[in-house]
Order: sequence, then C-alpha cells, then structure tokens
Amino acid sequence: MGRRYYCEYCDRSFKDDPEARKKHLSSLQHAKNRADHYNMFKDPEVILREESMKTPCKRYLTIGDCAFGLGCRYSHYTPPMLWELQRLAEMKKQSKSHAMPENGWPDPDNIIKEFFENTESSSSTEELSHPSWRRPLELQNYSMLPPSLWPITPESLADTSTFKEWG
Repeated sequence: MGRRYYCEYCDRSFKDDPEARKKHLSSLQHAKNRADHYNMFKDPEVILREESMKTPCKRYLTIGDCAFGLGCRYSHYTPPMLWELQRLAEMKKQSKSHAMPENGWPDPDNIIKEFFENTESSSSTEELSHPSWRRPLELQNYSMLPPSLWPITPESLADTSTFKEWG
C-alpha cells in the first residue's frame, strides 16, 4: 500500500511523499492545530495577559458554545476562571522566588542564615531526650544475655569496657 505519514496534531494520516507532506504542513488547519497544542502549555501569566485584553465572547458565555472554538478572537474565560489564572500566576511567581538560583546551586549564605534562625528560635535550654530502650518481652526472663542484646542507655554508650566482652 505504501508508506503513510501520520500527523499527531491533526490526527490524520496521508501518503508520505514530499509534496503531500509540504502541502499538509503549510495548511491553515495544521497550523491552527499545532498552535492549539502548544497553547495548552503556556504559562498562566501569558494566558492571563492575553485573555484580560480580550472582550468576553457573548455567544460562548450565554450558550456555552462558539463556532470558532479556540480560534475565537473573544475570550472564552469566565471571571472565576480568570481569578484562578491570576492565583496560579501568583503561586508561580512565589515558587520562582523560593526556587534555587539559575546555576542550580543554593546560596550557601542563605542556608547558613536559615540554619541559625531555626536554631535560635528553638529553646537552647531544652535537654535532649534519649529514647528508652527496653528488652523485648520475650527476653526479660533471661538474666544472662550477651552484651549485644542488652538495652542501650547513655551510660552503656559511654562505657567502652563492655565492648571488649562482645568478642
């Protein structure tokens, strides 16, 4: 049957020869479908800027359908949709301000500053609490446990003479 060329933007296939491909790629329908595809990935800031300059499409807002679709020169965004776009744009700006610098490495001065701010905010007078290690219930009846099974206490960690017995 011959080779076929499939265009993902237009969701159609046709004979794969240079003339047919050139004709398809230069068609208005293909250009519109390709632009619509890439418009889905625009930044919320750009969409908000473009849509706020347009007047609302009366037919789309009253009936819910417009014959021009995404190619309409009027805005198909409702006020709540525009508010949501504005919220997304603000969130993106905030995330950019908290993101890492362009070279991909965090600023060491900011890390040190953040570390000391966090340590100063916590009270330094708090004592460190040690976890209490207890023998499992199954082993409590055994009096002659090897040192490796003894419960860990701060005193046992400080005493290094018991480690010689582990042998």
